[in-house]
Amino acid sequence: MYMNEQLIRNSVVSVKGNHIKQKRRFRRATRMLGLLTIAILILIVSICVSLIGGDSDVFAAANGSHMKHSVEITKGDTLWSIANHYAGKGQNVREYMNEVKQINDLKSNVLQVGQVLILP
Repeated sequence: MYMNEQLIRNSVVSVKGNHIKQKRRFRRATRMLGLLTIAILILIVSICVSLIGGDSDVFAAANGSHMKHSVEITKGDTLWSIANHYAGKGQNVREYMNEVKQINDLKSNVLQVGQVLILP
């Protein structure tokens, strides 16, 4: 009888051990599924924001309109420094300066502190 009791007790312990292992696996799988779900949601939201928000310059170019920026002249600013800073990559700075002068109806390159220039 002693031998049978020991076998029964060991089998009960092993069943309890398996049950605990199954609970742990289930919890781990649930956590992983939750993390995967959150990652997918973040990916979907970021894609939607990038598609909906988009780049305003690209949107303006698609509409045929040009977004205009303005800059207020501070002490030490020159037309050349402004054109050099805001001209597009590969764009000639002198051509950009001439565009700025034309848009703002400037007769010379002299700028006044506080003056606001509209940039192309």
